[in-house]
Amino acid sequence: MVIRLVNDNDISGLAKAMSRAYSEEPWNEKWTPETSQRRVRSIMGNFEAMGLAAEEAGEIIGGLLGFIDPYADEDFFFVAELFIVPERKKQGIGRMLLKELETKLKEKNIPVVQLISIEENQVFYNKCGLNKDACGVMAKRL
Repeated sequence: MVIRLVNDNDISGLAKAMSRAYSEEPWNEKWTPETSQRRVRSIMGNFEAMGLAAEEAGEIIGGLLGFIDPYADEDFFFVAELFIVPERKKQGIGRMLLKELETKLKEKNIPVVQLISIEENQVFYNKCGLNKDACGVMAKRL
């Protein structure tokens, strides 16, 4: 397996892996090829977007997608998606993606990683060194 930067040719493979990852518990989401590709393109169209792919035998089995979020005195990197195909979860791939992200961000002098997580995944993120901050997600369904 290799972890590498993504490029425009990876959109379809990333979308396929993402839709498979979110098809199971706790999400049980129904992504179409169109909606998943739209999601990947949306993230990768952000300011200084960066994506990493976990690839094995020419197939993308996981991904990390996000973008730089400029702020007053330092930039942040916002992870919009981190996903692993169901049969490869709990094998250290997510941890490897986050570790490679840290390497890339250190090269760019970006000191902070942020993401939004469901409660079930917070133990994983804590083990990877991420902790809750003082902010919360606010939402309203219209």
